[in-house]
Amino acid sequence: MAKKKPTTESKAEDAPPQASAEYTVLARRYRPQQFADLIGQEAVAQALMNALESGRVAHAYLFTGARGVGKTSAARILAKALNCEKGPTTKPCDKCEICQAIASGEDTDVLEIDGASNNSVDNIRENEGKSVDALFRDMFRAEPMEGGEW
Repeated sequence: MAKKKPTTESKAEDAPPQASAEYTVLARRYRPQQFADLIGQEAVAQALMNALESGRVAHAYLFTGARGVGKTSAARILAKALNCEKGPTTKPCDKCEICQAIASGEDTDVLEIDGASNNSVDNIRENEGKSVDALFRDMFRAEPMEGGEW
């Protein structure tokens, strides 16, 4: 049996989808946005929500664990919960300017530090210079550090 000659219509269907101008990594696109969304970290989420409800939030939190367990997600959700215009609250609104800026990684008072590449005294001093004493907009400052084997 002879093969069917491809038509121009089928070629258009087989073409790869056009890449959008703005690409988002899957881990960020599907990052949990609420404490209830943290899968496998229910105890951590409940402890953070209890601290927020009682008004007894510690000055620092240390999230540890293997890759992909939700450390950075928990830190970002905590930062949103503390700085939301409706908060401090256990359920950030995700609609105010601050919540959206934290979720997209653009908030000036939530500074993520990569411990793997900032591993010298000079790097720490440089980051310390970026973190000024006065807050720009938020009520609380959050500085999540990734991959710091200290």
